[in-house]
Amino acid sequence: MTTTRFIRQASVLMLLTGSLPFAACLPARAADAASAPGFVWAGGYAGVHLGYGGARTTVTELDDYSFSNFGDTEFRFDSDGFLGGVHAGYNWQSGRWVYGVELDVTGTDIDATVANSMIPGSNESFSTRIDWFGTARARLGYSVDRFLPFVTGGLAFGHVRSSYDDNDFSPGNHAVADDVVAGWTIGAGAQYALSDNWSLRAEYLYVDLQDNRGSFGSGDAYRYDFDTNLHVVRLGASYGF
Repeated sequence: MTTTRFIRQASVLMLLTGSLPFAACLPARAADAASAPGFVWAGGYAGVHLGYGGARTTVTELDDYSFSNFGDTEFRFDSDGFLGGVHAGYNWQSGRWVYGVELDVTGTDIDATVANSMIPGSNESFSTRIDWFGTARARLGYSVDRFLPFVTGGLAFGHVRSSYDDNDFSPGNHAVADDVVAGWTIGAGAQYALSDNWSLRAEYLYVDLQDNRGSFGSGDAYRYDFDTNLHVVRLGASYGF
């Protein structure tokens, strides 16, 4: 009787201890399943994008020439237009986190000419035209299978032509700033993978381009500083390699 009871107890103990490794594996496997990345975003890609941009230019008069006499030294005006370009980049992935770098170049028709409303009746005007801009950015996203929200930021550069014109004089007074300038950008967006290779994206970028200056008069006697920033919304398609 004692021997039979011992055998039964030993059998139960063996079953219990044998099941422990299996039970210990259950949480680990559940955790592994929960952390599985699903769709793999790692690798290189290239694509195209289209969108719309709005710019604001702040003109600062540096030499008390005209509109500063009316109680201000700054004049702000807006411009907008369509844009389109190309982008390329590379992603790395660790679990659900996706990080990478991206370079893009975008042509625009953002352009505006406005009258100097601070001096009623004058023939003064200001203009800004942005021919193109580009960015070199880092990206950080969190993968939800085929859906990838991300934040991004980095360097910006672009060609901006801004001017002050006073046609009351003959010949007219013109201060033109026509330069490729640098700056910075920050933004956010989301991407969705349609297939193993093709994905669609929507993103917003704020782009702040460095000031440029124009002047006129003997020895550049009259100087104007032009500061331009952009709000950009664009849609794109990318092909992953």
